[in-house]
Amino acid sequence: MGIVVAGPRRAGGERPTLLEETWIEQGAKAHREERRREAPVSPHWPDLRGYIYLSLMVLFGSTTSPFAMVAVRELPVGILPLLRFSFAGLCLIPFLSDRDALWRLLREDTRRLVLVAAFCVPINQSFFLNAARLGPNSHVGLFYAVCPLVVWILAWVLGHEALDLGRLWGVLASIAGVVVIGLGNLWEGSGVLPAESHSIMLADLLLIGAVVSWGAYLTLSKPLVARHGALPVLAGTFLVGCLLELPIALITLPGWLPMLARASSSAWISLAILALLVTPLNLALQNLSLRRLDASQVATFSNAAPVLTVVWGVWFFHEVLTPTLIIGGLMTLGGIFWTNLPASRPTAGPRVAA
Repeated sequence: MGIVVAGPRRAGGERPTLLEETWIEQGAKAHREERRREAPVSPHWPDLRGYIYLSLMVLFGSTTSPFAMVAVRELPVGILPLLRFSFAGLCLIPFLSDRDALWRLLREDTRRLVLVAAFCVPINQSFFLNAARLGPNSHVGLFYAVCPLVVWILAWVLGHEALDLGRLWGVLASIAGVVVIGLGNLWEGSGVLPAESHSIMLADLLLIGAVVSWGAYLTLSKPLVARHGALPVLAGTFLVGCLLELPIALITLPGWLPMLARASSSAWISLAILALLVTPLNLALQNLSLRRLDASQVATFSNAAPVLTVVWGVWFFHEVLTPTLIIGGLMTLGGIFWTNLPASRPTAGPRVAA
């Protein structure tokens, strides 16, 4: 018999060996760790790391629209998503700690991944980039405040989240802020040229499609993130989305080839920043947030990004900061605060640590 240590006796009166004692301790430690990971977050203690991820996501995400506006003025919409997301996906691959997770995702959740990638890249980008080309930066940013309503409804319908009516008021406040901005633009745009007014209205309609498709992407990607991890899902979404975008790029090839030759260095630099920095960092932080918080919380907190987007529009594009923009922005921030109050979070359901 091997070396023995103090411990519970067996039926025959013998104590477990040192090796058996080690196995028992490791099993108990693993069990405690599993219970800790699955334990729900207390409604009175916010998930600090999740909100740090969200804050950084808001900072990077608020720069998407300004850089996209500079790029889409000279680069064709048919090729921009392909270049942006292919480079962003390749940038993420070296940071995957578990390469097998990406292959498991492709094998086990192919259908959902294709659906998520379609909403993220070809569908959303077609709406978003055309809206950025036609409308002002402030509209592109603040219309995305409607996204939490889409996420909230879809997450409830699909059974991802419980129906929490307490959050509804925060979501409605955010949407009301967008309504104030839209009505203010109609009221203050009486002196605008008809062609410009038509362009802005068309951009606003395109933004509705962009918001709905982005809300669907955010909601449908959460189960994938929980099962396979934040970065593998993001890399898979980017790469599969590029494959779905490829036919669109080929169909529009005769139209965008001449534009590439005429594009300025500022357009290419904006695209490079979007593809290599803003896109991978912003959406990686979003997926990390989805592992720790509900999808509706992530979507509503991200409404702070449009407020910063308006600031960038005033600073870089000399857009006018009107009273309705200020009031609408404050209502949006108020909705974010209300929705993310600790008391409004459901306590049921496990949290998965990043």
